[in-house]
Amino acid sequence: MNYLIYGDDCRHPIVSGLLQKKGWKNRAPADLLILSPKERFLAHQTELKSNAVIWGGPATDTGLLSQRGFQKAMQSDDFRRKNSLYTAEGALALAISATSKALCDSLVLILGYGYLGRACSRLFRAAGAGVIVFSFSEKELIQARLDDYPVLQSLRFLPDNASLMLNTIPAPILDSYNRPETLPEIPLLELASIPCLSKEKNGIRVIPGGSLPSRFCPESAAYLMFLEIIRLFGKE
Repeated sequence: MNYLIYGDDCRHPIVSGLLQKKGWKNRAPADLLILSPKERFLAHQTELKSNAVIWGGPATDTGLLSQRGFQKAMQSDDFRRKNSLYTAEGALALAISATSKALCDSLVLILGYGYLGRACSRLFRAAGAGVIVFSFSEKELIQARLDDYPVLQSLRFLPDNASLMLNTIPAPILDSYNRPETLPEIPLLELASIPCLSKEKNGIRVIPGGSLPSRFCPESAAYLMFLEIIRLFGKE
């Protein structure tokens, strides 16, 4: 098998070494193209086999991949669950370093309750923070209630006393939200592939949270990525 890697990601050198130990070659034409989140496959498609698998890249490229005959690497539930734990750890570290209030004195609003929302909720509550969950999904809200979190069903009722927001929903859901001028600025840790704000908004300070496993635990994240790649190609 051949692979190519492009983009700035601390996992990439480790994954490359693991693949080469497995007998893979770093050369074109590639069976697998590994990209950082901002790197587009279009710049490298001439280096790929006709049915190559693409790992990473912008979420907005997913539809275009299939149009060009390539496959988007679809991660398993086990991968997503474990990677969410790594992301949550990075989010906790980032929140501690980027905010001025102790987590044990904070109320944290988690937007979304999928794998990542659940992992963040557990970890931030374990650190002493109060946690409130918002979701558009009734199924996610039911699960959050079962996990003993207070929930919100509408963005119109965001709590005024929240000290931090974490977004895991890949959509511009806060574009219509206007934070009252009487409230202090609130940090928003953006963890989703598509931001919840498409433009700057008064009263909200966005903290970019992309690629947290790569930034905070690259060795563990790279090995998880390697195992998932082997699983993907083992099925073919």
